[in-house]
Amino acid sequence: MRKLSSLVLLAVFGSACASSGASETFEAPAAMGLGRQMKEYTAIATAVSVPPDSAYQLLLRVYAMLEIPMVPSVQKRTVSNDDLKVRRHFGGIPMQNVVNCGEKMGLQNAETWQIDINLVSYVEPDPSGGSQVLTKIQAMGNRPEGSSLRQTSCSTKGEFEKKIGDMVNQLVAAKQGISAPIDTQP
Repeated sequence: MRKLSSLVLLAVFGSACASSGASETFEAPAAMGLGRQMKEYTAIATAVSVPPDSAYQLLLRVYAMLEIPMVPSVQKRTVSNDDLKVRRHFGGIPMQNVVNCGEKMGLQNAETWQIDINLVSYVEPDPSGGSQVLTKIQAMGNRPEGSSLRQTSCSTKGEFEKKIGDMVNQLVAAKQGISAPIDTQP
């Protein structure tokens, strides 16, 4: 009963977040030992003052600058990579600032574990005439013992998603002649 009320609360909260316009919520299966459990993932949005096609081109440039390999889908204005294997840093950010995989003896697991990441960013039109750049991370932590059956679901801390949106906005500012250094480091 306790799990059911938690799931209902999670669904209500997720619906409220999805309708705010600042994020979109997705449900996906998350591995937990040998069983499966539903985990909610939220795409974090950043408003951008350029049309969607321009924002998409800038998004592609951001991932190239960060040297993160992504597969583009121009028709959907989406870039993704569902097979990233990361240790210690991601996009210039320490891993423990990107995801939370729990801790052991006061040390964040994300700092020492290999993290498998499914990353998606996409651009949607904004009613104001600009765009929304949305980024979603799904992550699983692999314990140092090496068994993939013992993966732990990790939650995002939102820092990477924010960095992607900030970098797109910095490129917009540079394109419009507003001098702003583009920060590719944390």
